[in-house]
Amino acid sequence: MDKNYKLSENDTLSIVIVIMINKLILNIPYYIIQSVGSGTLANIIYIGLIDFIFLLLIIKLMNKFENQDIIDIAGFLGGKILKAIVSVVAIGLLFLASYITILDFSNVLHTIYFSNFDLIYILLYFIVGILIANLCGLKSIASVSTFISFFSIISIIVTFLNTQSNFDITYITPFFGIDFKTTFLSGLNNTFAIYTLVYIYFFKPLLKNPKNFKKISIKSFIISFSMLLITALSMLTIFSSNINVEPINSLFLLARQIEFGNFLQRIDALFIFIWIISIFAYLSFTIFLISRILKKLFNFENEKDLSYSLCSILLGLTLIPINITTLHYIEKNIYSRSIIIFIFVIGFLIISLANLKSRKVKKWKRFLL
Repeated sequence: MDKNYKLSENDTLSIVIVIMINKLILNIPYYIIQSVGSGTLANIIYIGLIDFIFLLLIIKLMNKFENQDIIDIAGFLGGKILKAIVSVVAIGLLFLASYITILDFSNVLHTIYFSNFDLIYILLYFIVGILIANLCGLKSIASVSTFISFFSIISIIVTFLNTQSNFDITYITPFFGIDFKTTFLSGLNNTFAIYTLVYIYFFKPLLKNPKNFKKISIKSFIISFSMLLITALSMLTIFSSNINVEPINSLFLLARQIEFGNFLQRIDALFIFIWIISIFAYLSFTIFLISRILKKLFNFENEKDLSYSLCSILLGLTLIPINITTLHYIEKNIYSRSIIIFIFVIGFLIISLANLKSRKVKKWKRFLL
């Protein structure tokens, strides 16, 4: 029914919000605090500037390719072989993101709220929901994202405002952290935190008006950066720079600090409900994107049919026994580096070389004419 549905500006920004809230829920701000301590604010501004410069370059380079994403551009640059390689890499990264997200957050829910239930039931809740959403199509995913994005933003703002009464300037001093190397050299690893840059490579063909790609991309970045910054500032109120034990979920701990008197209690449960729907929307869109890449790679008629296989594979992977500590290790070391490589090396290199090829092709055409 919505086979040719395209995303409006509001749809796209809503999806960006649920993508970013997913990163915040999965302890990304905590990892930044853990790595740079009191230099967190300086580091986020620093990586934000680097990411924004690359975003502007990505936008400029992709302007040459109307209504095409990184997969299409890879096909133009290197034919079917390069297109297949980039597709496999992108699918691997998005699938890893989905695997980490669903397993990590399901463990959070299981530990905090549903310890009397087997983990499999929580996993099935997400898997079945993702399958139904993808069978309904992009329009349904966008609608859910639009609905929940507002409440997700409110939850972050309320959490931030509530913690500021306990904020102490000593949490961000010394402002530049322990030393220059830790904050600005080792801290470069934190460029993966604004994860929405990965999706910028795929948004253009999905937009109702591709001419708005630049405006939407910049707005998406501003939203992502702002959410990361205020969440990290909030977390600095409950985590010192000397962190020895990783919390099961730092954003949940922040929510539990919120008090509105006897009138409204257990606000954390309400926020967890909002975040559950946000995670669901994020996973649904990611699986949709994987299906779309596979459709381009193998010329399938209907990507919705792929949802059954993808959801089955995702469920099968989550049922493989894995220690949560190992999962966090994969997230902090393998997954984060994979994001950096895809954004700043693979994606950027492909669109740069494709631009050079495009110029040469135009010159040859002019020469032949």
